[in-house]
Amino acid sequence: MTGRHLGCALSGALAFFLAGCSGPIGLYHNIEGGAIAQNRQPPPGEDQPYPNLADVPAAPPATAPNTQASINAQVQGTGAGISPPSPGALAGLELPTAPPPLPDIPGLNLPATPSTPAPAPVVAAPAPATPPDSAPISLAFVPGSAVLPYGDSKALSDIAAARNGATIRVGGFGDGASLPLALARARRLADALTASGVPPSAITLVASTAGSGGFVQLVY
Repeated sequence: MTGRHLGCALSGALAFFLAGCSGPIGLYHNIEGGAIAQNRQPPPGEDQPYPNLADVPAAPPATAPNTQASINAQVQGTGAGISPPSPGALAGLELPTAPPPLPDIPGLNLPATPSTPAPAPVVAAPAPATPPDSAPISLAFVPGSAVLPYGDSKALSDIAAARNGATIRVGGFGDGASLPLALARARRLADALTASGVPPSAITLVASTAGSGGFVQLVY
């Protein structure tokens, strides 16, 4: 037997063997064994008869077109979907004309039932809202001195024009070391505000060594 004939014979035998095992997957399942090698379960209901469409009930008869509208009108006419009381249910009943008196229990104070409605409380007109304090405006000085640049002088005159009766808080800082420098800067800012028309009684001074420069703030 030639090699060609031997190859054809082996191929045919292998194909026959694999076909008997449902292909290579079936062969693998048979070798592995267990539940995976068992036959697949039949689908549910396979042994049940086919449904009989003659058993389906007929559709209910259609209602008249205005039936639902009539029901809605009756419900809405009674108010909030509440049916009117039956006359027979109220027969022989006496409804009270006034609320019952309050019980007299020792140690328990109950409010008396007013005979006449109490007058409505008088609501006072709200007081005019006070505007909030403005944010502090920082001002720069020449380092180590109380010399105020011209641009800061212009800002102080604008603050004085917008005061509208408010108090102006003026603060100076001493570059982290000098309290006299902080006081000199605060006084310099107060002098500039006074020159712009702000009365001295409307100016309060604060000073601190921490920080640099100064600030002004409208306080209502």
